[in-house]
Amino acid sequence: VCSAVLFSFVISSGINAEYGRSLRASDIWAFLVFLTITEGGGALMGILSAGGFSGEWFKNLVKPSWNPPSWLFGPVWTTLYFLMAVAAFRVWRKVGFAMPLGSFFVQLALNFAWVPIFAVCHELLFAFVEIALLDVAIIVCIVMFSQVDRLAAALMIPYLLWSLFASLLNFTLWRLNPTTVGLYCASQFGDHGYHGYQTAVPLPIEL
Repeated sequence: VCSAVLFSFVISSGINAEYGRSLRASDIWAFLVFLTITEGGGALMGILSAGGFSGEWFKNLVKPSWNPPSWLFGPVWTTLYFLMAVAAFRVWRKVGFAMPLGSFFVQLALNFAWVPIFAVCHELLFAFVEIALLDVAIIVCIVMFSQVDRLAAALMIPYLLWSLFASLLNFTLWRLNPTTVGLYCASQFGDHGYHGYQTAVPLPIEL
């Protein structure tokens, strides 16, 4: 219900005046496609990586005092994916599948890719590099959206702020756990460091 109300307000409060018509059934279906891509893709990544965040590896990581509680991530991402779908839909109605939407799907692919790198492969450093690229991609997407629809660009800002926070958290986890070895490093140096948190091949980092 809340999603439907927010959708009607955000979309109708500018789109109708710009196009001189109300939303059509085809528009609703198009929005549902964007919503399925964002929410469905995020849910799929969550399912595939659930074991990584609930398993011993993540529980044994040294975490900062400001690490968010696990229950917070679900509501936050559900809201952010919804706003992303609204933003993409608004841009689509104006320019179709042009470069701005191309930048949207690039950042979305990077978003989904971070989850298996971090939670499945346990690669803290690689995950940080990846999410740093994601931050840049989100900024590019916002800039391109702003040239088409300022409200669409504004709807992406909470996502950027959360991604920057997640980047800081990822970096902090990497610094606090210099001896954690992921799948790639384990394949290079042996699997003795994969499930453990102490390894004979520590990363050269000083806290």
